[in-house]
Amino acid sequence: MHTIVERSTQVRLNGFFPPDYASDTPFVAPVGAPPPGPVPQYPPTEIGDARALQGEADPAAFLAEHGFVLLPHATQVRDWDRDITDIYWAEIDAVIRERLLPGRRVEIQQAPTLLRRGRDTPVAFYAEGVHSDGGAGADDYAHNIGAFSNPEFARYWRARYDQDDVEALWWLDFWRPTNMSEPLEHMPLALCDVSSLDPADHVPTELTGIAPEGRPTRHLSLRFNAGQRWYSYPRMTNDELLVFKLAGFSKAGGPPQNCFHSAFRDPGARAGAQERQSCEHRVGVLLLRD
Repeated sequence: MHTIVERSTQVRLNGFFPPDYASDTPFVAPVGAPPPGPVPQYPPTEIGDARALQGEADPAAFLAEHGFVLLPHATQVRDWDRDITDIYWAEIDAVIRERLLPGRRVEIQQAPTLLRRGRDTPVAFYAEGVHSDGGAGADDYAHNIGAFSNPEFARYWRARYDQDDVEALWWLDFWRPTNMSEPLEHMPLALCDVSSLDPADHVPTELTGIAPEGRPTRHLSLRFNAGQRWYSYPRMTNDELLVFKLAGFSKAGGPPQNCFHSAFRDPGARAGAQERQSCEHRVGVLLLRD
């Protein structure tokens, strides 16, 4: 159990689009390309303490309002390359049904692999740029399924989403430190509170270099706005699970509920803090009508 001592820090986050950026077409670029135009000098962003913000709030309500939530979760996984379908799937299924969407009818779509990042993993770098992995709605989500798999699977998903019993989709990221011998200080995640976002600041973006064979994928980028509120959970451990919305949209309408995020260099981290190792498991959840 953490004793909550509220803290915040000032950080210059990368990857914002200019506040006055406007275009009639999506921004198209290779993954990692900077926003167009000269590099602006925005004021530092205050990264607030998400532990203090969350407090004793109900996890389901907090996720619905803010787009992210931290859960205590001691996993039985011991090998993050081999124990996913045998162990982690059931754990994540239970988290969704019992803690995030209790009492809701849901259809959970899990992939057999996850993304491991950092120390002693195939992905040695960290995503230091404000981004949203999801797009603006069902069309973008189906497009990305096709980019990563095949058009038939994309059509299958879209046909399922269009059925009358489906109300909405949450594409959730289950993110956690792995194989850490000390609480995480190196390259934590900053998360933008979805309730602080102006949908006018969303920038449709198409990226190449993520899906196979150079197929473009659809995402959202973000214009800088001083009214956006950013948070991080200090000193996460192996026994904690961060859940945030990569994408969220509903047939009832309303703006996308994507949680923009970025790794950042915490100026308060100890010198010599253990290098981050982490994993993220991305799960599609169809919310069904009662």
